[in-house]
Amino acid sequence: MATDVLFVIPARYGSTRFPGKVLKPIAGKPVIQWIYEACAATGLGETLIATEDRRVVDAAAGFSAAAVLTSPDCASGTDRVYEAARNRKEPLVINVQGDEPFISENTLSAVVNLLRGDKETDIASACFEITDPSDITNPNSVKAVLGAGGRALYFSRSPVPYHHELSDLKDAVAWYKHCGIYGYRRAALEKFVKLPPCAPERLERLEQLRALEAGMVIKCAVLRGDSPAIDVPGDMERALAYLKAQGK
Repeated sequence: MATDVLFVIPARYGSTRFPGKVLKPIAGKPVIQWIYEACAATGLGETLIATEDRRVVDAAAGFSAAAVLTSPDCASGTDRVYEAARNRKEPLVINVQGDEPFISENTLSAVVNLLRGDKETDIASACFEITDPSDITNPNSVKAVLGAGGRALYFSRSPVPYHHELSDLKDAVAWYKHCGIYGYRRAALEKFVKLPPCAPERLERLEQLRALEAGMVIKCAVLRGDSPAIDVPGDMERALAYLKAQGK
């Protein structure tokens, strides 16, 4: 498949909040398989699973997915993506996080198209308007503050931007939930992994803040069709409820 796109799914088995979550089954398929199949279905490029654990490689072989072992010392998902992609040639590398089992082909394609169509963008991502009020205060639901043209100004686990009761915009401006996908130009990925972690990143535990502090341009496609991510064990029940609501 000749293409300018490579999808990489960082799938760390040793997740701090939910060890082994990438292999937990949802409706008979492990979390990582759902993500792999969505990437493959786009037809936009090859897909690699990048992991530090042989159990994930073996599971990937069970559904004919390409998987590579990366260093257990990778400090972040993006470091793992870079290690898996550094000897490849594709100019666009899409980091699809391993906790988004229901990410859609539409979301994946929108991020690729944003990178292809906007040369100003170093990193492309996606956001959804928050419709569940509990997401606003849930620290596992990352909020995005967007400026003109979808340019990301900040990301936080806190409810930002604050909707002041005296603001005339408090009922007119939506809250946005960030989706775990990052589309990098290869040069931007190489720049990012050489940057040291910054204080906001370490406080929020959000690596994209490192790129913002360094002046890199992150733009988000604002989409419809949010779906639950798998962050903690309780999210498995939410995932099953989501499937049932979708009639699957």
